[in-house]
Amino acid sequence: MGEVGHRRLDNLVSGAMAGCLESAITYPTEFIKTRQQLTNKAGRSESPIQILRRTLQQGNVIKALYGGAGPFVVSNTTKSAVRFFVFDSARQWLPSDQNTGKPLPSSNFFAGLLAGVTESVLVVTPGETLKTKIIDDKRRPGGPQFRDTFDAIRQIVHREGPAGLYKGVVPVTLKQSSNAIVRFTSYNLVSDRLESIMGAKLESLRPSLAGAISGIVTVYCSQPFDTIKTRLQASTAASEPQSTLSCAASLVRTGGIQALWQGTTPRLVRLTMSGMISFTVYENTLKLLGLWRAIGSRERLFEQ
Repeated sequence: MGEVGHRRLDNLVSGAMAGCLESAITYPTEFIKTRQQLTNKAGRSESPIQILRRTLQQGNVIKALYGGAGPFVVSNTTKSAVRFFVFDSARQWLPSDQNTGKPLPSSNFFAGLLAGVTESVLVVTPGETLKTKIIDDKRRPGGPQFRDTFDAIRQIVHREGPAGLYKGVVPVTLKQSSNAIVRFTSYNLVSDRLESIMGAKLESLRPSLAGAISGIVTVYCSQPFDTIKTRLQASTAASEPQSTLSCAASLVRTGGIQALWQGTTPRLVRLTMSGMISFTVYENTLKLLGLWRAIGSRERLFEQ
């Protein structure tokens, strides 16, 4: 395997590691955000604190807060691997600054767009659909219908066909594309700026700070797509909105324009933490893999 092949393999491994750790740590905020977005569907309105308090009263705290975590963590691990792999691979073919050798902002934009579309179609839509339906299933008045993740897949495919796993593919793709574009573009801009301000002594803090800032920017730019996606994926009745536009119109009609930003607070917490964790883990895993490869090459050189 050549240098390019090693680089792409390292991107996959580092991206998967970042996605796995980030999603496992921050899942409770994703759970609360999804519950908040679904409360209006039942005619209620609850704050994140109220949802957390009610969830903690259910007994097994870990089991309650991590309902639907399985498909989400698997989806997020795979999504992160695909995202970083596609983004880095795409940038190799796009223009760079002739003076610094770093990719241009426009290159980050288009690489982010391609990464967002790819991860949405291959990974995110079915994973998000499963997560949303499992969380919604746990709050049914008659008790949950799904025994586990595999039973949820079986029932969804039986009732709705394979297309049932791809509900909300349009808002998911819009959300993931805007996520990747904003996140990678803002991260690289902030990272370059911090690098010039902080210097080598504080280099270890750069990925965390730039990742946190990029997460904040991403939330406010993409939250409406996330809210629409959640409502579409939870819908089961034919009378409920079935398209992106009809769902958006229904949300605005019943809750005003602010309804499109339901769940912003828990998602803001999650994506701020996510940015800090994922970019820090990704960059440090890349460094460790590079170091490990360099040590291996040196040992082989001495053996010759």
